Amino acid sequence: MKTSFISLLLMILLIVACETPKEELSAQEIKENILEMYSHHVDDLKNLDHQKLMEHYANIDDHILFGDGEYWGNYETVNDIWKGFIDDTKEIITWNLTNNKIHILSNRSASYLMEFYSERITVEGDIAKVKGSAAYG
Repeated sequence: MKTSFISLLLMILLIVACETPKEELSAQEIKENILEMYSHHVDDLKNLDHQKLMEHYANIDDHILFGDGEYWGNYETVNDIWKGFIDDTKEIITWNLTNNKIHILSNRSASYLMEFYSERITVEGDIAKVKGSAAYG
C-alpha cells in the first residue's frame, strides 16, 4: 500500500515537473495587454453594445464591484448598471482615459487605475459630461 502511494506520488511529481512551462510575459507586455483590453471595453461602450461590454466581466459568484469606496454588488449589479447606461444613451461623443496606473502583482494578476472623461447624448437629447476614475483588478 505504501509502495503504491509513493509510486503514485512520484508519477504526479514527474508529470508536473515535465509540464512545459508557460511563457512568462514581461511587465511591459502585461501592461500593454491591459491597456488593449480596456481599449476594447471603451469601444464596446462607444458602440453601445451591452452584450460585448459584459464579456469584460466575470459572470461568477464571487465577482464584486466597488465604487466610490463602497461595495456596490456583484456581476448582476454591473450588468444592470451598464444596461441602464446604454438604454439611456443615444450616442457617446467622447470617452477619454488619462493617468493610467498599472501595478503588476504577478504574471496573472494586476491592478489598473485610470481617470476618464466622457460626454454622451442621452435619449432625451441632453449632453451628460462625467469625469471620474475607475479601478480594476
